Amino acid sequence: MPLNKENKLRYIAGSEYFQQEQLKAILDSIDDCETESFSADDFSQESFFNFINTPSMFQENKAAIIKATNKIKGIGDILAKCVDCIETHLIFMSPEPKLTKEISKALKEAKFETTLEKKASKYDLTSKINKMFSDAGFRIDSTSASEINEIFEGDLKQISNEVEKLSIYFAYKKPNSPADIMNAVTARKQDNIFTFIDAFTARRRKTCSILLNNFISSGENLNILNALLFKRVRELYLFINLREQVKENRPWMLDKLKSGARAWKQEDLIKLCTLYAELDYKNKTGQISIDNYMTNLITAL
Repeated sequence: MPLNKENKLRYIAGSEYFQQEQLKAILDSIDDCETESFSADDFSQESFFNFINTPSMFQENKAAIIKATNKIKGIGDILAKCVDCIETHLIFMSPEPKLTKEISKALKEAKFETTLEKKASKYDLTSKINKMFSDAGFRIDSTSASEINEIFEGDLKQISNEVEKLSIYFAYKKPNSPADIMNAVTARKQDNIFTFIDAFTARRRKTCSILLNNFISSGENLNILNALLFKRVRELYLFINLREQVKENRPWMLDKLKSGARAWKQEDLIKLCTLYAELDYKNKTGQISIDNYMTNLITAL
């Protein structure tokens, strides 16, 4: 359904991927917009209505994003009260595409623009998966798209995350065929660099040691592995020390950083960064091989 730019009241229901795609389309259509998110876990009607009924001080438009509305008590009454909102774009989101009578009535009376996800067939998902990979610059065939659909059980959010991981993986080398892409898919290749990086973040030394041996024996490019690992260590350091400065819009990555923050003490992470600098210097000056470089990092876990 094309977006009606005049309507500021919108209700989106469906999978997480569907919600995020619809939300992005809406926000992209609003110029110079201040946004505020409200969670069902700590939703306050007072704070919500205070925000939506006051104009933005610094930007032309405002948007309130309300997530998991199916968990908010009295949501029908809240939706009905939004009918007179003229200052703010309201975007209510829910994982439940089936509307209750209460919500359906409230949406109709308040004149919300409602977008519900339709159940897609396996063929429809295959087409969407093909497009997701194509948009990211990857060429896969229908058979590969169908197989990816089976691997992730039709979860487009997970597949979207996988495409993002592949973009990082193939930043240094381009795939020659769909087979190269399939070989790099996380769920198909458990001994890949992403599994190693996740294990390192969680300080699982044994797992990292086994995977590194596999990489060395198979001739994996450890320089790429090291570059991506250093990026994760840097993100983890910033997350632990400067959380307010970390603009993390990848839910799957944010979960990994939170897990890493629980596994590392600040002083241990500082020691790791110091070791990184020392090993990097020795590697670049020919004093240590990349194999030993990575082995030393694992020993420090």
